[in-house]
Amino acid sequence: MSALPRRYPGLHRLPLSGSPRLVAPDPPPALAPEAFASRLYGMLAPLAQQDESAAWSLLILCNAIGGMYELVEEWVRDTPDGPGWSLLVDVDRCPPEALGWLAQFVGVRLLPGTSDTDQRERIVSTDGFRRGTPDAMRSAAAATLTPPKYVVFRERAGGDAYALDVTTYTAQTPDPVATERALIAQKPAGIVLNYACSDGQTYQIVNDTNADYAAVKTKYHSYQAMLVDMPAAALAA
Repeated sequence: MSALPRRYPGLHRLPLSGSPRLVAPDPPPALAPEAFASRLYGMLAPLAQQDESAAWSLLILCNAIGGMYELVEEWVRDTPDGPGWSLLVDVDRCPPEALGWLAQFVGVRLLPGTSDTDQRERIVSTDGFRRGTPDAMRSAAAATLTPPKYVVFRERAGGDAYALDVTTYTAQTPDPVATERALIAQKPAGIVLNYACSDGQTYQIVNDTNADYAAVKTKYHSYQAMLVDMPAAALAA
């Protein structure tokens, strides 16, 4: 004859509703489950009635399982901000770790070592669908500069249709190598880029932004004043 089943006075029959809930008492704050683990633990509520006396071993197991799925849970779950998955294609809501994935859809390559904010601005401003245009190159260079981010952009330099001169100012260019790399990443094939980081205006810039020598003489009282002047209206990126 088989033995009678053991009785557990502390256990109570609970409805299997499937809705996420935790049994009382609440677990310690350090073990509070996130969304996926919470739903899993709620579905196991009949088994969790004595979890406190077992050092929350079932909850710890649910947390361990939930950790593998929580990231996906956060990305696919509908929220007041939009339906599931929508945050991955919204540059303002996209998680930092997914910005590189989003950038590929508009043909943008993110620069290593740049901040989260700079990467979002690069996705918006560089506009990979217009890669190779002057605006895209200016935006790419400006992302590596400090304010006011002046970029001197001179196409057909020296009368050569395939030559492009770009100049930035030393005081605004913390890393000239990064600036040149950003320009090259947006440069169209066949264009020869001549990049320079200058302490101030070059004679070519003075020539391009003034009508004649008389205008230059009237405008500047010394060569030093001419050097440090930066014609913002014409050159701001």
